[in-house]
Amino acid sequence: YQGSRDAQLYPMIKMAAFRVPWCWCLALQLLVSLAPSSAFIKAPISTAFRKASGPASCGVDLATPLSPLYTVARQPYGHGHRSQTAMVSGQGQCAESLRGLAPRAWDGAYLGLSGVVEDKDEMGDECKWMQGDVGKSHVTTYSDVLEAQKRLKGNVLVSDCALQQDLSKITGTSLYLKKEFQQYTGAFKERGARNVLEELLRQSKCGGVDVRTKGVVAASAGNHALGLTCHGAKMGIPVTVVMPLGAPMTKVNRCKAMGARVIQHGETFGEAKEYAMTCPELQGIPYIDPFNDPWVIAGAGTIGLEIIQQVPDVDAVIVPVGGAGLIAGLSMAIKTHRPDVLIIGAEPQNAASLTAALQNGHPSQVDVSYTVADGLSVPKIGQTSFEIAQKYVDDVVTVPEHLIPLAILRLVEMERAVVEGAGAVGLAALLPGGPLYGALQGKKVCTILTGGNIDTTTLGRIIERGLAADRRLLRFQLHVPDRPGTLGEVAKVIGSTGANIKDLYHERTWEQGPINMLTVVCSVEIGGAEHEQRLKEALLDHKYQLAWPE
Repeated sequence: YQGSRDAQLYPMIKMAAFRVPWCWCLALQLLVSLAPSSAFIKAPISTAFRKASGPASCGVDLATPLSPLYTVARQPYGHGHRSQTAMVSGQGQCAESLRGLAPRAWDGAYLGLSGVVEDKDEMGDECKWMQGDVGKSHVTTYSDVLEAQKRLKGNVLVSDCALQQDLSKITGTSLYLKKEFQQYTGAFKERGARNVLEELLRQSKCGGVDVRTKGVVAASAGNHALGLTCHGAKMGIPVTVVMPLGAPMTKVNRCKAMGARVIQHGETFGEAKEYAMTCPELQGIPYIDPFNDPWVIAGAGTIGLEIIQQVPDVDAVIVPVGGAGLIAGLSMAIKTHRPDVLIIGAEPQNAASLTAALQNGHPSQVDVSYTVADGLSVPKIGQTSFEIAQKYVDDVVTVPEHLIPLAILRLVEMERAVVEGAGAVGLAALLPGGPLYGALQGKKVCTILTGGNIDTTTLGRIIERGLAADRRLLRFQLHVPDRPGTLGEVAKVIGSTGANIKDLYHERTWEQGPINMLTVVCSVEIGGAEHEQRLKEALLDHKYQLAWPE
């Protein structure tokens, strides 16, 4: 068959492909393989029959012609949870060995679920299958990212990506900030949320689960829940979110305000997810994974397309990593256009799940302790995300915890931007003391500020931590004689250097030294490392015994 030139053969091949005994199809494939070129068939039809055959495993005898009654039911949307059984109409046989009949993209044709080769152009717009299978076995492709970009147009903001001069000087790079905190819900998660809900609606029109009736459920530390809630409300889809007990209250309250049903359960994201997957009252509702869902990954990948357009000559992209969905989709999108661009993941030392997965060759459970970047506190990355990231990501670094508050402080002061811990990890990796400082000297670097949803009370504490890490807030001890006027003398020496006393108290009862001595604990505001040195020298000149922080 030579394409449209012999179009009269097309109906014959449609009939032969699935309505004659499989051995005849093998013979047909042999004839096709002998043709000089084949615009219609790029993969062996026999492959589908080999996957679908096997009377011993499924009991479906493909040695006889397939009747139109033998159609594979489309599976309800899901990834490794509920409603995973597909049926062969009239037979009730197992579906796994019929997965070979799932959609498979060839040049001009799709292998439809009914067992008939259908031309893409003859199918309704709402029911055209994207490349690959839908559900658990679907692997995100670049085509999915392009499709997601179309779906998101007009529904999700194309965020700014601008050069930041001050931070460029500090990091030694030409640093561009991709400002995903500008999204309506304050985080990039809107992209994947909107894309997966659009996909679910498309599937419902083609016989899948009616999500406008059933709704959807997700586990989330906050931003994924916000994205689903926001766009679920716009699209008429009920949303239930399970959030850890320690989730930021600003995120919990916003989800409730936008109409979501919020269940708080467990101390960690892993415990919240386990509850969402096993709770009896949530069974039968499609579960949307925040980072391992193929359509969520594709939605996140649209950030990569925008970066290539906004900074065409970018040398490296630094991506915060939690469950690895963002870095998976983004790296695929960028590397498809620019294979030379470095894609580097940055994750907190206290939650280094991608680092562990790459070291072990598979997603591995890690012990997660508290991190300011709570949105990245994921004990195990997704399998789908890992497989893509393993292929496209160049390197992953872990960021010391003390640098994350400092990065938040830098963004507040220099960019006038309030960014949550998870969104600041990429910048933290580039700051002095970070794992990437000096490694990208003079390069054009982009980092994604993934979100800005942070409690105001938490923000205050984080800023103080950042000031302490920057040596602009200092706490030290002095051992001084216990006599009238001593505290006044100490205060006068401190003030003479230009330092501002924030807090000062003294201790007698628990002092372990001589009875005539006391310990003074002092917190001061100073201008940085040079100012700190002047203060220390002034105190030493007055013969005070100091206990100075490292």
